[in-house]
Amino acid sequence: MQLLKTMTEEAPPAPDVKRRRLSAADGDPQGVRSLIDLPSGILAHAASFLAAPSKALFAITFDADSVAVPNERSSAIVGNQWDILDFGEIEKDLAEKLSDSDIEKVLLCIDAVNNLKRLKLANCTNITGTCLEPLRGSLIIEQIDLSL
Repeated sequence: MQLLKTMTEEAPPAPDVKRRRLSAADGDPQGVRSLIDLPSGILAHAASFLAAPSKALFAITFDADSVAVPNERSSAIVGNQWDILDFGEIEKDLAEKLSDSDIEKVLLCIDAVNNLKRLKLANCTNITGTCLEPLRGSLIIEQIDLSL
């Protein structure tokens, strides 16, 4: 306890750190009230720390208004490197809760028909298969794994 007290007494004052304010698209710094108000670059950087399926699920949260066509923001978040999409990389509890609609939105968001070679739906026990419609006509899909 004495050591902690001594360390805090001797610690130099914190440097004056200036923080850059984030502003919403309209330029109002008070306009940043939720994730959707943040610039795409910040969201993409945050998503870079997530497993691939989690990154795609994160991105589709910004596509609420555009189910059929991913918007620019979600496309910036997911990128275009989608040879493999493995839902075995996410928690089993989450994978079990995913619906056909969720998987379909992810496949549309990553442009799976043109990018995806291997889809692994491990632990996705709540799907019927209708979610695979976005893969119709794909010339590059090599494997769809439905194992548990």
